[in-house]
Amino acid sequence: MVIYIKYQNNDNEYQNDNNEYQNDNNQYEYESFEEIKNYDVVISISCYYNQLSVLPELPNSLKELLCDGNDLRVLPKLPNSLKILNCSYNQLSVLPELPNSLQSLYCYNNKLSLLPELLNSLRRVFCGFNQLSVLPELPNSLKILYCYNNKLSVLPKLPNSLQILHCYSNKLGVLSELPNSLQILNCGANKLSVLPKLPNSLQTLLCDKNQLSVLPELPNSLEELNYGDNKLIKKIKRKYFIKIIYL
Repeated sequence: MVIYIKYQNNDNEYQNDNNEYQNDNNQYEYESFEEIKNYDVVISISCYYNQLSVLPELPNSLKELLCDGNDLRVLPKLPNSLKILNCSYNQLSVLPELPNSLQSLYCYNNKLSLLPELLNSLRRVFCGFNQLSVLPELPNSLKILYCYNNKLSVLPKLPNSLQILHCYSNKLGVLSELPNSLQILNCGANKLSVLPKLPNSLQTLLCDKNQLSVLPELPNSLEELNYGDNKLIKKIKRKYFIKIIYL
């Protein structure tokens, strides 16, 4: 087993939203949690793919927890300092209460049937490949939502901050109003017979494998379109797009 640890004096790496997983030379390796020195000032724990079935109590200083690819069935209480949580590829059926500091949640490939309250600090939620039939209210801070391969029949109201939505392979019969900020929409492999008005910001629309007979007006911003395996009466002219995929 290898556990990678970072300490408080490396805090500057968390200022960059676009490079969350960057490693540096100040990362320390341990073979067990018991060996970790100065545990109370640890800011990052990476213990992925170690066949762990349990985690110890987490330090109050922790900002990043990467525990994906284990055999975890429950997580300990999450500290109020936590910004990044990746607990994907485990056996989790429930998540603990999320701290109001959390910005990124990666919990895909588990056995989750419900998510806890999503607080206004969250910017990214990746919850695909679970057993979710409903999502909680989405925070106004959310920019990216991946909720594909679940059992969702409806989505909650989409926040005005949302830029990327991947909700394919669900049971969606309708989509709620799309925010003007949305750039990428992947709603393929659902039961949609109609799409809502498309925002002028949209660059990618993937709506294949549905029951669509007509598409709404397509915005001039659109660069990629996949509408294969539908019941469309009217084909789309290729000249309006940089890229069109036919399946």
